[in-house]
Amino acid sequence: MQKFKRKSLYLALVAAVSSVGIANTASAAVHVNSNGLGEVLIYPYYTTRAGTDTYLSVVNTTNSSKAVKVRFTEGKNSREVLDFNLYLSPNDMWTAAVVNTATGAKMITADKSCTAPAIPASGKDFVNFAYSGTALEGIQQSGGDGETQSLDRTREGYFEIIEMGTITNTAISAAITHVSGVPANCSVVQAANMDMGPASALIVGGQSAKANPSTGGLAGTASLIGVAAGTDFGYDPVALDAFAPSNVQNIWNPPGSIFPDLTFADLTSIIFNGGGTVTSTWLSGDSTISALLMHNNIINEFVLDNATLSGTDWVVTMPTKRYNVPVHNTALATDATQLFSPFTHKFWLNGACEPVGLSYWNREEGNVAIVDFSPPAPGGGTSLCWETTVVTFNNSHLLGSANEVNVPVNFENGWLRMAFNATGITAVNGQIDGDGVKRLTTTADQSLTSVDGDTYIGLPTVGFMLQDFINQNAAPGVLATYGGNFNHKYTVSTFGNL
Repeated sequence: MQKFKRKSLYLALVAAVSSVGIANTASAAVHVNSNGLGEVLIYPYYTTRAGTDTYLSVVNTTNSSKAVKVRFTEGKNSREVLDFNLYLSPNDMWTAAVVNTATGAKMITADKSCTAPAIPASGKDFVNFAYSGTALEGIQQSGGDGETQSLDRTREGYFEIIEMGTITNTAISAAITHVSGVPANCSVVQAANMDMGPASALIVGGQSAKANPSTGGLAGTASLIGVAAGTDFGYDPVALDAFAPSNVQNIWNPPGSIFPDLTFADLTSIIFNGGGTVTSTWLSGDSTISALLMHNNIINEFVLDNATLSGTDWVVTMPTKRYNVPVHNTALATDATQLFSPFTHKFWLNGACEPVGLSYWNREEGNVAIVDFSPPAPGGGTSLCWETTVVTFNNSHLLGSANEVNVPVNFENGWLRMAFNATGITAVNGQIDGDGVKRLTTTADQSLTSVDGDTYIGLPTVGFMLQDFINQNAAPGVLATYGGNFNHKYTVSTFGNL
């Protein structure tokens, strides 16, 4: 129930802010921007395993200064490993990299754009504070969760960038704007008393420090660089637009705060499906985001040519799983925790495993259906157990993931459909749906129903496929390793009061 309690505090702030007459233009419902620009960017994967560095960028394509939150989360249970505020001047671009350390991972950057706090020249180590210590039951953002508390866990995961507001204070905007390649005065936004929030009383340069509403226009890229292999698996993040509620001044939070996160989204979603649109209303912002990313099938290819020593891995990330799946110690005699749609299992040792169905074909239409991962999930069956899971084909291990499951296939090449449509999964205390109704008291389904009766089948996922090739006939001394990266394809299933 904590999920709604936390959200209610934010809604109270929304009501208070809107009651004093803060103006904002009406905006569309939250949606995935297929043009790649948005208020929120979700990057499905970072890693430092298998000799890989992850390079990333974010671009402010607008003529407005922006305050954004940058957040990295580890891949098992999406616990935060690094979070800071970034300030982008008009048309600014910020770059960084995630690299390996002796014990875990860290972020490094040579970029001059202002951050709060400032990033040390040697980089900033990822930390395990949010998943260490005594295990806490329920939906939490900190405390032990039954899985390893090692810093090794920080070596892979995903990250998100959230616009908190536009900066219209001329003094603050001038301070973060580059002069001869360097911002004029980053200490202004790094000051302990800096407050750009909706209730800020701070005056800077004779003007209110309050940020104005978010306007979007953020874009980005990421690259998984295989340093020794000479490969570059580059991808674009998923862009969400009209994210912030239209009746709030901004969603700025200070550095050190875990907010804003995806629960801060507006409560109306819109998706495009079958040539039409589906607009739905939700009780919590994370359900809004889940609706945008709900898929009942993931479809992509695999390449395993023996002649080119090819391999294939898929990345599947579920960015809203952490808001809906409680931690529960299975050794306890009782379970008071509550599960929320569309997820069906609680988190403890070995993860929270979502069952899936698999069917695959070769390039000549040969078909095999119902394949289990290896090793099997607890209880058997085919499952994705982590917030970010790497699906490797025939033990390709391209990414060297610790959050990996293997799919053995009988064909060298082909394509695979991964289905999310499980129903009737046993769940203590049942499952509360996206409209706040507990329709299922002892079981759970992979589905999500809105306040207005729209039902979405599947799970909220983002990700991509990557493959590599080695030319064994290249001339001696020629580096002949190649890589490719391709976004997943999806199907969407909705029904009800659409």
